Parts: sequence; C-alpha cells; structure tokens
Amino acid sequence: MTQHAKQAAQIIQQKAPGFTPAIAIALGSGSGGIAQQIKNAIEISYEELPGFPLAHVKGHDNKVILGEINGVNVACLKGRAHYYEGFTNEHVQTMVRTLRLLGAQTWFATNASGSLHPQMKPGSLVVLKDHINFQFRNVLVGPNDDEFGERFISMENAYDRDYRAKLAVYASQLGISITEGVYVGVLGPVFETPAEIRAYKTLGADLVGMSTIPEVTVARHCGMKVAVIAIITNLAAGMNPEQLSHEVTLKGAQLGEQQLTKLLLRFIEDFTGVSH
Repeated sequence: MTQHAKQAAQIIQQKAPGFTPAIAIALGSGSGGIAQQIKNAIEISYEELPGFPLAHVKGHDNKVILGEINGVNVACLKGRAHYYEGFTNEHVQTMVRTLRLLGAQTWFATNASGSLHPQMKPGSLVVLKDHINFQFRNVLVGPNDDEFGERFISMENAYDRDYRAKLAVYASQLGISITEGVYVGVLGPVFETPAEIRAYKTLGADLVGMSTIPEVTVARHCGMKVAVIAIITNLAAGMNPEQLSHEVTLKGAQLGEQQLTKLLLRFIEDFTGVSH
C-alpha cells in the first residue's frame, strides 16, 4: 500500500535525517557480503517498518542497512518478499516504493539461481538480461497508483542495457568471468522437476529462481533503472547428482559471494560515471 511506503519512508528519514540513497540493493540468499562493506551504517529492522515482510528463510535477516560504500549512499535490503511464504503484492510494492520515496533511482538486486546449462557451474555469476514470469501472477495487479507510474509500462529494457555493459567491462577489469542470461521465475517453494527444467530450456531460459521478478517490475513501474546479478548455486533438477535443498543453495552461493562483492563494489565506485 502506498500509505505503508510513505510511513516506512518517514520512519527511515527520522532515523537517518537527510539521508538519500542513490542505489537500493536487494540481497539474495547467501550474498550478504556487500552489507559488511557499508560505512557509517544505520540498521533498521523490518519490524519497525509498516508493510515490510518478515521472511523466515535462512539467509534473509529482515533489516535495512543505510550507509556509504565508496562515497555513494546506499540502502541495502537484507530480506525480500517471496510469494511462497504467503507475502502479497503489497509487501513487494511497499519495499521498493519506500526506497524510491527516499530518492533511490537504481535498483540493484542479487539472487541465488539454479543453472540450466552444465557450463554455468556453482559459483558462476550471471547478469540478467531478461526474464520469463512463471510465477503466474503480476505484482501490479489491482488499482494503479499513478503517483508512482502509469498503468501500462514497458518491460523491454527491464534489465538496463547500459548497466549490463558496464558490468561486463568491470568484470573484465577484475578478471571475473560473467555471462548474461534469461531468468525464469517460478513460484516455489518446491524445486522444479526435471521435466519442468527441460521445458524452461526449450522456452529460452538459462537460469531459474523463486524471486526477483516482482521487485524488478515494481522498480520499473517507479521509473528506477535495474541491474540484477545471480550467483549460480547448483545445476537444476535432472542435471545434478546431488539432491537439491536450501542448504545446497546457500553452499553454492558462498562460492560466488566474494567475486559478486568485488563486482558490486566496482559498480558502486564508478556509479557517478554510469548512465542513469
């Protein structure tokens, strides 16, 4: 709800007077290393913010961290609203719109994803270039809030091509191997069947996960530019000799966390030079 976003923004402004984040960072499972780089940090629990979700998934700490990285003001979200926990469109809208009200113009998210290609192994980084929504719901269903955006929005450049180009350059400079891929978002909480994975590959997907698409959609509706990097945590069902579990996901995320942190720090360092 818009009212919840406004109330949450007011609470954050009271705790951090005059703070305006340039970048909103949403962290996925097992990718919290970047939060440790924040200086002059102010932490606010989701419990204090109206309309924010209290996730119960391991690896999501349910707090906003405000501060600076390389001289750039950031607002870092540790915990996101997954549909499979019963959270609603309003939870996702509130989280994203709160940070937009605070002034953030860029939404940078990370996630943990399964790979649909043997060459994309655990620990690999993939920059999202597009998505396929298999969550069978759209986060903007319901009355449109004209204060944030128009009723109908284009998703043609949802994952900003300028940001993707910059990330490719930074990765090359840092000696980090990255690829681009199409993300298929599923509802969860069960992992996909081998037959589903074969179907998603036929549709053109490269990686699969249970998040990201709703928040990206809201961010685009708000006029924010978006970049998303996935850490490949496992080979998808039917490709993996190890039975999938959330522990496997967290273990795989650890393999790519250090490189993800380096790449995100580089992106933030040169943020004033990124077209936005």
